Amino acid sequence: MSYHSYTQLEKLIGCERLARKITGETIVVMGFQRSGTSLLTNLVHSCGVSLGKDKDFRPPLISNPYGFFEHKQIFRLSWKYLRQADFQDGRTKDICFTPMTVRRKIARLATIRKMHVTLNRLSSKEEKWGMKLFPLFYYFWKDYLPKHKIVAIFRDPYATTHSYLEVFWPARFTYEHGLKQWLQAQKDMLYHISQTDSLLIRYEDLIDGSKNDQILQSLVDFVGDGNAAKAKALIDPALNRSIKKIANMPHIYPMSDEISHMVRVLDDLKLKSDRP
Repeated sequence: MSYHSYTQLEKLIGCERLARKITGETIVVMGFQRSGTSLLTNLVHSCGVSLGKDKDFRPPLISNPYGFFEHKQIFRLSWKYLRQADFQDGRTKDICFTPMTVRRKIARLATIRKMHVTLNRLSSKEEKWGMKLFPLFYYFWKDYLPKHKIVAIFRDPYATTHSYLEVFWPARFTYEHGLKQWLQAQKDMLYHISQTDSLLIRYEDLIDGSKNDQILQSLVDFVGDGNAAKAKALIDPALNRSIKKIANMPHIYPMSDEISHMVRVLDDLKLKSDRP
């Protein structure tokens, strides 16, 4: 478990006691919204990693018809944790995770205990279990996890931004702002995967039937269980539907030097993961 010094109040409400019961081999699936995290989590699930019971999952939506494979309580608690620090959707300023008012600090204690209870329930009956987290969420869950691995995924910044804005934030953010969000999420993700055992996958390679045999075998080997052929059957070859819609985006929003550099870094790291 990562180092965490529990406060007297956290000890009093049982967080430290619950943390000692959180055990098992843990896989964290990580990526920015609309980067293929749901598909990857399903593939990890097919390799014998428990994500909870079916009733625990967020229900499928038109925008994600195959399902999110995301634990509802983890999703809710993650946003609650952020909002208790007065976090607003979007990262337009520096983030502080600490709640500023006494009322919110008390509410945060309740949230932390619920986080421990949720992890305890997930791990109590499973030797191998996992969870899906955005890079931002991982910052405040990681200290409560046992030793774990990260399977991370990234997607073309234009395709991600198009899907992200079209599905989740219509008329709320500009395309340019979406690209900045993508960049920040990749920075966070690279920081996280540099700190622990990890596997990085590119979404476009994962859904390409001519490329993904080795990727899926690497995933199976990394998780330690599963069957690459069975996992491949879960991949819909028509998943990359935004390719035509983003064709002109690089001309309208030229890729900044920082984003170009990030794409090169990500590609270099995933190539290392792809090698037999």
